[in-house]
Formats: sequence, C-alpha cells, structure tokens
Amino acid sequence: MKRRSGIAALIAAAAIACGESPVDRGLDPNERYPNAAAQRVDAAALERARTTLAANRYTRSLLVERNGVLVMEEYFGGAGPGTFFDVRSVTKSVTSTLVGIALDRGAIRSLDVTVGETLDAVVPGLAPGVRAISLRQLLTMTSGLPWSELNSAVQDYGPWVSSPDPLRWILDKPLEAAPGTRWNYNTGASHVPSAILAERAGESTRAFAEAHLFDPLGERIGGWPPDPRGYHYGGHGIALTGRTLVKLGRLFLDEGTYQGQRVVSAAWVREATRPHASTGNATLYGPGYGYFWWVGADSRTGRSFYFAAGYGGQFIVNVPSANATIAATTEWSGVAEAGPNYSLVLRAIVETVLPALQ
Repeated sequence: MKRRSGIAALIAAAAIACGESPVDRGLDPNERYPNAAAQRVDAAALERARTTLAANRYTRSLLVERNGVLVMEEYFGGAGPGTFFDVRSVTKSVTSTLVGIALDRGAIRSLDVTVGETLDAVVPGLAPGVRAISLRQLLTMTSGLPWSELNSAVQDYGPWVSSPDPLRWILDKPLEAAPGTRWNYNTGASHVPSAILAERAGESTRAFAEAHLFDPLGERIGGWPPDPRGYHYGGHGIALTGRTLVKLGRLFLDEGTYQGQRVVSAAWVREATRPHASTGNATLYGPGYGYFWWVGADSRTGRSFYFAAGYGGQFIVNVPSANATIAATTEWSGVAEAGPNYSLVLRAIVETVLPALQ
C-alpha cells in the first residue's frame, strides 16, 4: 500500500508540474491528496470541489493549505505552479498590506493622513472635501467619491482606466456623500492609496512591495501596470502565482510573520481583517469590509473568515479558526461568464472546502 501511495503521489506531482490535474487519472481522493488526512481535511470534499471547478473551463487553480501544509494544489487549462495570474482586485488587499508595512516603517504617519496633505502638489486644485478624505476612508471604501461598479448597469471602470490621468479623473469628482458615512465599492478610489504610498515612501509602489513584502516571502511579481503618471494601480492588475497567494494568506494567519520574520505588524493584520463598514451584502459571503479585505461568515459551518476577492473568481480565503488558507484563480479576460465564475468559485470554497476542514 505504501508503494502504491508513493507512486500515486509521484504521478500527481508530475501531472501538476505539467499543468494538468491528477483527478483526470482516476486516483482515489486519499491518494490524490496524501497530506489531507494528517491535517484533518476531508479528501473526498476536496475531490468534490475539484470536480465542480474542473467542469468550468475558465478555472485555473485551486490550492488549499492547512497548518502550513499544502494539502491540495490543482491547476487547470494548462496553468501550473509557475503561472502568473492577473488577480484583479486581490491587488487591493496587497495594497492594504503595503500601507500597513509603510505605517510600521514610519513612511506613513497614520491612517488619518489626507489626500490633500500628500497629493496637493501632485494633483493641485482639488475641492476641499476631496482634499480632506483620509487614507482610512479610502481603505474602507467610504471616501464619498462617486463610482458605479458592483451590481450596476453603469460601469465607471472603463472610462476611468482609459483616461489620460486616472488619478485626477477620480479625485476631480464632486463628493456624493460625506467621507466616512457611506460604503461604496470604488476601484478608482482604491488607486489613490498607491499614489499616497509612493509619495510618502519616495519610491514606486512596486519597488516598495518587492523590497518589503515579496522579497521576504521569497516570491516575485509577474506584472503590475502603472498609470500614465507612473503610479502602480492600487486596485487591480498585479500578477501572482497560486503559491504566492497562499503565502500571502499564510502571512496573515501567522499574524504578519513569515518563517519567523516580521513582515507586517500583528496589529495591522487584526485591523485590516475586521469589519469597519457594512457592505449591505454587495457580494456573496461578504457582509463586512475591513481595509481592502472582505469580512464574511458561513452560517452552515459557523466559521468566520475574511477574503481578498478579484473580478471573475480570484481569491485568497483565510479561515483563522481552522488555520487554513484557500487560493483560487480563473481566466477572466474577455469572458462573458466572469460574474457567474466569481460566484461558482466562491461557493465551491465556502460550501465545499470550508466544511472539509474538520
């Protein structure tokens, strides 16, 4: 039996390296996921999640780690461990983490720093109300700047991102609510913290990220576009591997440390992942919002969790009570089913993978 399991594990590893899933080879779930039982993860449930997502031609990866052990690593559609995925709005959670690191290092004095304090020289002539928006309000999506995106027939993202100056485009908008009073998911406004970080740190957001986040994790960025001014987009566009997403989740589960090295403060991890605003259930399983992290709960398992989420089905889902992180990616570019794919992947994680964590 040991010989058979060892051969099965080798076959699975070879299949993963080639970007194909071992499920297609007819392996028993316990052979396919040989580390699951020792980590008290139901391999049969992992198999069900894999089957569900494999049936969707846009799924690209699903990884599950518990107690620091990778118990599931599946790739689809030719993807593999070295594939970089554009994880869309998961970028926001990365930007949030960078803000936390900048606070720890003294590059940013507090979350009460305002747009005007930092960006007056960069974007002069802003309205007084816009100048008074704080970094905290930007991170909690309560800036008061107008924007249409989630659950809206009108989409501001296209005109904003294609404008010659996205930073001014969003900051020139008249406020629709007093800052701090109304939650509204706003990718345009989520770019502003990147500009603030770059100005305060004296280097690009990408350079700061590489030096203080990804280098300590032993990982790299596959791509991250800047706007025409040179500010890397704070709300979208970073490209990371599935394993890097898992490491980011693990960093937060370990309260800001990675392999014993402090990367970001435990206080930031706690504050970033607790609810600061109610979303009105704007997205599936996301009734609360922290600092660019969604805060959710599943009544079926009774477990709380928080997650980074990106358009089309890009996720890092952390379950602190189970010491587990789940990462998933999909192909989203030009995909008409990107919205349904988001729901499909998140449901598979919350309704199938989470109950597997015994």
